[in-house]
Amino acid sequence: MSRDQYNIHDIIPNMKKNWTVLIQVLECGHIQLKQGTRVQALIWSNDLDYYENTFEPYKRYQISNANLIYTEPRFQLDSYEYSWTLSKLTLIEPFQDETSPTLTCNFTFTPFSDLYKYADEERDINVRGIVIKCFPSQKMKQGQEPSSKRDVIIVNEEKKLLILTLWNYINENEGNTLEQIVEFGPMIFALRVKVTTFYGQSLSTSSSSAILINPPVTDDLQLKNWYTNSKTGIKKLLQQQTYKDTDILLPPPQERDILPIGEAITRMKNGKPTWIKGSLMLPRQDRSFTQTACANCLKPVVADVQWIITCFACKKQSKVQLLSRAIVEIDDGTGSIAAMISTPEIEKFMKVDYNDIKDAGENEQTVQNIIAKSIASLPLLAYVRSYQTSNQENQTTRFVVVKAHRLPEHQNENKQQLQLSNKEETLSTTKQCSPKQPQKRNQTDSGKAKLTETSTAGTSRPTKKLK
Repeated sequence: MSRDQYNIHDIIPNMKKNWTVLIQVLECGHIQLKQGTRVQALIWSNDLDYYENTFEPYKRYQISNANLIYTEPRFQLDSYEYSWTLSKLTLIEPFQDETSPTLTCNFTFTPFSDLYKYADEERDINVRGIVIKCFPSQKMKQGQEPSSKRDVIIVNEEKKLLILTLWNYINENEGNTLEQIVEFGPMIFALRVKVTTFYGQSLSTSSSSAILINPPVTDDLQLKNWYTNSKTGIKKLLQQQTYKDTDILLPPPQERDILPIGEAITRMKNGKPTWIKGSLMLPRQDRSFTQTACANCLKPVVADVQWIITCFACKKQSKVQLLSRAIVEIDDGTGSIAAMISTPEIEKFMKVDYNDIKDAGENEQTVQNIIAKSIASLPLLAYVRSYQTSNQENQTTRFVVVKAHRLPEHQNENKQQLQLSNKEETLSTTKQCSPKQPQKRNQTDSGKAKLTETSTAGTSRPTKKLK
């Protein structure tokens, strides 16, 4: 007796007749109908061993009479609102295909140039690229649990090289597969991955991620011909390690993506890195301006710069590098933040070599004056993220500059003129005083805006109101 085949959308709870749907496996745990609608199929722990070797990526199967479960909208893969559960009683039949048919579902990919918009956020993104290098797998511990990871380098048509970190199960499966075929330039779809600020900008898998290797897709999604024609140039970029070059990974954004500091503080405190502009000032520091670190992974280490060490963190033999660091204040008139800036970003603003700072010896006041003078009022464009530190029961939000671009100094002159104009308008009743005598604020002068504390490291200023 022949069977009628249905579409996924035809399958609803309490159907009074038997049904069969022809599906194609997209990824482990996710399958798709031949028409392109996706549905999630769940297998509970008692039946996992039974289905262990049943499904293969991109192969097709006929599934009949699976149980249906309503899926909340945020977990739905497509417009279909149910998931299927497969048990030992579910009828699953392999469909005979000579070759894997083309995947018909739609994919949406984020351009590498837009990744900064999703950094350190909960939102997942999808990217497409060619894997051009696989680093060795590393074993470690996350808490008490053993863990493993592997970094791979991917590239797309933008010719941007990016690090993608594969964790645990994905590393041990797809990671090992990629290592065996990397010389052929396999194409991957990295689905539901996170954008991080490690290495300036990189990608990382999570427990919900999937890596599709050489998926059978339409010609417009293929990258093989492009990679073949671009291989020579990409090889040079790989040799130059541009996947660590923040000038390439984080170029200046469009003006609309730069926020006033007064607005950016709240966004950054919520864990969202943000582009800001402002002028620099060096407050008094409570620690040294330099530290030594592994030249390979930049992990701080107490060692002489002449030494060759085996780094405990990256397990590699490396030179010891001297790094500069400082807490700087960034102000744009709407607010200010205190942020850590370090090598190599700090060197763009210091007109002295950090070896000069080291030669200043124990006199931190001399070092303070050298750096303060070199960066005073310099304008910058910075990509800043926040992090939390804990001290007993107190949590503090701190900021760090991930990427900084030096701006033309005439932009800062225009800003200073505007601030001076606002100050003259607001404080027009203020009396002059001699240089040696501090100016007293008039009790009736309530036009000057007060600073509203938002954290120990950032302040925002409300709009000025003249009374």
